[in-house]
Amino acid sequence: MSHSVSINLSSPTGNFWIDNGLVTLYCEFGEGDYDSDYILEKLTEKLVLKTGNTAKYFDQKKKEIVEYEKVNWKYPTNQFIKVPGKSGEKVKIDGETYPTQPPVFDLNLSLSKTPGVCDICGIKAPVTDAKMWMFPFVVDPSKFGNFYSGSKRGFKLCARCALAGLAGYIGWLWKAQGSMLHFFVFHSDLVTMERLHREVFLPLRAEGEKGGNTPRLPFWGSYIHETTLGLLLSLFSYISNPKDVPEDTSKCLASLFKVDSVSFSPPSFITLYAVTGIMGQAFSMKSVKEITKLHSLYRLYEKWANELEQREFHNPSRQIAWIFRQFVSRQGNKEETLWRDKIAWAILDFADPFPFLETFIFDVRAKGKPPKPLVMGTLDMFNVYLREVLGMDEQFQRILAGFGYALGKTAKKHGEMGLLYALRNAKKPEEFYRVLNDAQFRLEMTIPEALLRIEKGERIFGVPWVRVKTLLAIYAMNSYLRENAKQEKDSPTSEKEE
Repeated sequence: MSHSVSINLSSPTGNFWIDNGLVTLYCEFGEGDYDSDYILEKLTEKLVLKTGNTAKYFDQKKKEIVEYEKVNWKYPTNQFIKVPGKSGEKVKIDGETYPTQPPVFDLNLSLSKTPGVCDICGIKAPVTDAKMWMFPFVVDPSKFGNFYSGSKRGFKLCARCALAGLAGYIGWLWKAQGSMLHFFVFHSDLVTMERLHREVFLPLRAEGEKGGNTPRLPFWGSYIHETTLGLLLSLFSYISNPKDVPEDTSKCLASLFKVDSVSFSPPSFITLYAVTGIMGQAFSMKSVKEITKLHSLYRLYEKWANELEQREFHNPSRQIAWIFRQFVSRQGNKEETLWRDKIAWAILDFADPFPFLETFIFDVRAKGKPPKPLVMGTLDMFNVYLREVLGMDEQFQRILAGFGYALGKTAKKHGEMGLLYALRNAKKPEEFYRVLNDAQFRLEMTIPEALLRIEKGERIFGVPWVRVKTLLAIYAMNSYLRENAKQEKDSPTSEKEE
């Protein structure tokens, strides 16, 4: 049963997937009232694609077997839309069975004759049972699966929300890595989302690629946090390097993410939803990540870029990307990016990334062949994070960094790498001070007075002792590895672009 659907930007639902679909409908059709069957037909056409394979059917009018090119639901939409094509009757010719027409891929919007209440927007109108092709986060209660809504009667959707749900598959950003699929939906008021789609995603979206339609990412992987951070760094870089994108794109991103330093008026509130899962016969969702502090992340990015610029890096945006790209390890022929994901998780949540950084430099960089220090600028950038996010006193941080640098350099001179591992492995304050005492006598070093005062709550200079130990271990090992690299002519001290 056909139904009139109104498309506009004045009636958000508050649901990030459906609102994304409403914006997509607006971008595809424009404002106005439309027949639901017409919208359904046009959306279906956009979601069906030729596969490059051929098959045969029996043409009943011509009375002959005809070859046709197969079509199917677009990848990776085919992980969610499982409605098969209709091939008509089947006939047997010379012992072979043929359909009587090429499969027709269409969808049916079965609306109730009597009005009901839409579970998404709350209006009273003819409704239909939500299916995964309309809305990937709910399923029929009788078919328990990854997106089970928890509603005993399932979800009911009005025609507008059902069509918006389908349009969501056109409006999403996605990235595939092997069997892993990540997809991203930015959520704000509909006007802001429409501008983001029109001025950013449409000009930058990659089309026809198996790997995804996101703007070009500096890095990505099998895990959600690293790929999400890669997406955000890509978008942020277009603000600082406007020559790389259309002028309207850079201006739009700046107005949405960059806080005006003059008026201090914050831009529109934007949330990013990142979803990841495994593709197979169907999509198996593993996690949903909600990121709300996008403006704070951009301010942090600006401070990183400013710090690296002061350190005379020619292209700070590219260097930031290289710094994160280094957090991988080689396992046979495979590149494992779990390190990068852990550090990216900490950054996105404004948590402490230094325990992961410590483990990485000791277990990956120091044990590499050849062993390598961190990429140039890494500690400069993370020192900014240390001050801006974790609130460490800048003077104390410099004391730690200076002593750590001297400790690593002297340990290399005396061949005392084991002392650095003992520092890293300290589990109690007493063990930490025992290592410092060893360094004082074995390396003939003077320990800064600021490190020797343990305060209430096992803190040093107001900082938990374990963070002090972790930072000192990172600074020292990086210094050790850099001294080692200077002695190895073929051992690089900074990454070069591939």
